[in-house]
Amino acid sequence: MQVIDRALEILTILSKETNGLSVSGLAKKLSLPPSSIHRILASLKENNFIIQDSESRKYKIGYKLYTLCSNMSKNNILVNLAKPIMQKLSEEIQMTVVLCVMEENHIINIACIESDEHSMYMVKIGKQMPLYSTSAGRVFSAYMDRCTVKEIYENMDLKPSTPYTKTKIQELLEELDHIREKGYALIDEELQMGIQGVASPIFDNNKKVAAALALTSMKQSRMITDEIIEKLKQSADSITKAIS
Repeated sequence: MQVIDRALEILTILSKETNGLSVSGLAKKLSLPPSSIHRILASLKENNFIIQDSESRKYKIGYKLYTLCSNMSKNNILVNLAKPIMQKLSEEIQMTVVLCVMEENHIINIACIESDEHSMYMVKIGKQMPLYSTSAGRVFSAYMDRCTVKEIYENMDLKPSTPYTKTKIQELLEELDHIREKGYALIDEELQMGIQGVASPIFDNNKKVAAALALTSMKQSRMITDEIIEKLKQSADSITKAIS
């Protein structure tokens, strides 16, 4: 914990120093010997949280933090614009509606409107979900370059969560073409037994997938019908228009 605390202190100090600080300058502000922070600086630099000027040798905040802040800002705007549409959809179809983004080849739930029907199935905000076995993950994959998706899948441990999870790369790739044609991805008990999921893409100004709007349903309570899928696609289109 002490190492983490010091790393956070370093980032806090550097965030206030436009011109950066040397090792000795940082050590002075931390009231520590320079030797005690070298390893922390090296780790932060390796992970792009800080950069070091090649001439002055001073450390500054790196692009990774700017990217994280930018993503948080974008996601907050997206959630604020999407939530009224999600609420309306959830009330119409009486199902849980989830807003998902992709981060580092994982799907992350960033907003959720839960239906009373789903008290047994809780959607966790911030939880990382697999790219290959979720409806949102399939949507993001479908709109990627095929070579990129293939490489991502090849570097993943495609573990089955249920007996129905698709883990063969060729089978997954073939399905992506159909998803792009239809405009949605349907998952049936691939992530969890008894649970269906369907997702549709939300596009940004550059016509790239910014997020996925997904529904989850317990099969014993409610099956996902063509009518429900059409309402989902319409809602995803409404969010696309709102953020464009």
